[in-house]
Amino acid sequence: MPWTKKDYPASMKKLPVAVREKAIEIANALLEEKRMDEGIAIATGISRAKDWAANRGKRTAAKGSSRSTDVKKHGEDRYVIPYNEHEWAIKNEGSKKVSKVFSNKKEAVKKARTEARQANASLTIQKRTGKVQKRISYNPNKRVRSI
Repeated sequence: MPWTKKDYPASMKKLPVAVREKAIEIANALLEEKRMDEGIAIATGISRAKDWAANRGKRTAAKGSSRSTDVKKHGEDRYVIPYNEHEWAIKNEGSKKVSKVFSNKKEAVKKARTEARQANASLTIQKRTGKVQKRISYNPNKRVRSI
């Protein structure tokens, strides 16, 4: 579903207007071009919009917000997603296929964390329903958790 300036995901609500509009643009493009899961498109759109804003000297967090942002040099983000009926998989950002399949979620998360740290990337972990359970951003100097 394409989002607009007035109709967008709740997770974009507290973003500054310029960042929110860019995140909407990016998420819509990801959904259209890559036929990506909505949760992944939203997370990627927000992250990339924050990078865009930081590179242009714009605010990346809402005024008065004490939350850290995940602005960083991007690696290829990782996603732990439900796969088939009883398996879990790691999917790399921009890839149509999963890179690895695991019999349980714990193993998939452990491997994805390692890969995300090495790639200076973000990790998004989904629930079995497809909703985002946790997002973690890995930065060489510090680790920032969101959600």
